[in-house]
Amino acid sequence: MVKDTTVNAMDMCREGVMDYDIKTVKEVGVDPKNKQKIIAEVHLKYPVLHCANANLEEAVNAYVETFIEDIIKSNIGEEDTSKAQSILLAAKAFVANSKTNIAELKKTEPDMDQVWYCDVIGNVEMQSGQYFTLRFKFNSYTGGAHPNYGEAYASFNMNTGKVLKWKDIISDSVAFIKLAEQRFKQVNGLDISKKLTEEEGFKFENNLFYLSENIGLTNEGLVVYYQPYEVAPFSFGPTKLLFKYFEINKLLNPNLFGETI
Repeated sequence: MVKDTTVNAMDMCREGVMDYDIKTVKEVGVDPKNKQKIIAEVHLKYPVLHCANANLEEAVNAYVETFIEDIIKSNIGEEDTSKAQSILLAAKAFVANSKTNIAELKKTEPDMDQVWYCDVIGNVEMQSGQYFTLRFKFNSYTGGAHPNYGEAYASFNMNTGKVLKWKDIISDSVAFIKLAEQRFKQVNGLDISKKLTEEEGFKFENNLFYLSENIGLTNEGLVVYYQPYEVAPFSFGPTKLLFKYFEINKLLNPNLFGETI
């Protein structure tokens, strides 16, 4: 089932700069022996841009579609990923794959009663004259000890539709990496003098800190987000670093931040 809902631009967006719709997709699978019981479901919510800048509209909408498809594909068997050629087809493939796997598991675990699901919620996090940011929250369960969850950010150049990378945002990467490593240790309750070793619970290659590519320019500041499992065990959860713009003002790329922050 697909439902489109048109909404006005969020208060955080400057009126007239960019407009978008919010699309909602829902797919459910029921127990073959009990049509009233849902055993698998997909809930998706994401923005679809409509703007005069064709480069921006095409790039962002393609990014959103690919991102959501990839999240769903990561939760289904390889044999079914070829069927996920669109968001809607990917949602249907997830439900079909889940029903098949649940039926197999129930042969050996007849009392298994969990609902398998995949939820992805995407919104425009903020908008400026030069850039804007999408934020996705995702959560899924396909058996096992726990669900998988996380957040993803993507900031785009308002003129070209290009996804902003570190070199577009930060002009002094050496100084910023040093600051980010200190903040990472602080957030995780680790003394700044300590190294990020496996003994401390982290898994940075060669014990050397590095920046996640999961970054977003938000109303609060620059966000750097490490997913669960990315640099530490799942039990550690995610690590979210927030840098207020005034903290890093001298490190920001003037080509992007020509406006006052």
